[in-house]
Amino acid sequence: MKNSINKRSKEGDMGIGTMIIFIAMVLVAAVAASLLISTAGSLNQQAQETGRLAKQEVSSGFVVVEVVGTVASNQYITDLYVKLRLSAGSPAIDMDNVIIEVMNDDFEASLSYSTSQADADEYKVEKPGGSSGVIRDPESHFGDPTSSSDQHIVSQGTIIMVHIDIDDINDNTNDNDGLTAQDTLYVKIIPKHGSPTYEEVHIPEVLYGTYMVLS
Repeated sequence: MKNSINKRSKEGDMGIGTMIIFIAMVLVAAVAASLLISTAGSLNQQAQETGRLAKQEVSSGFVVVEVVGTVASNQYITDLYVKLRLSAGSPAIDMDNVIIEVMNDDFEASLSYSTSQADADEYKVEKPGGSSGVIRDPESHFGDPTSSSDQHIVSQGTIIMVHIDIDDINDNTNDNDGLTAQDTLYVKIIPKHGSPTYEEVHIPEVLYGTYMVLS
């Protein structure tokens, strides 16, 4: 009888120890699972944000529809008018945050948006002759291109024309009045977010008329 009691006591002691170990293992597994779930959630959020930013960088930007030059005395292109629209899938872009760089063998300039004039440091949204350069704005987001208090948002379907004063830019570096026959001008349109748009403008061998379509 005594031996039987001692045997049962020893078996009970072993059962409690196993249960303690089991509970400890469950607790460790729960903590590990919690950490894994938290890490997985954080990585998922980071991956989604990275994907969103990557998509924005790839899809955001402009398409150059047309480039028109103003011809002066059949010798120079003194002004450029660049017609722009958004690329497919691009979100809306605020022109107040868009930089346009122009460069050729004789000069280079980085231009910001202006509501008052196009000169050696700024470009303006206007057509030849000085009228508004907002050609189409189906969502009415662009506002008045001459008002600094309005937003200047290009959305899908909007077409604008940007005026670049080559004469003023060129006067900073030499005495020429603009681009001459067979010159090449490199234009880079840089939004705040998204891919830059590159355009090569080739001046033809013969200049004539008042306005010429260059590309």
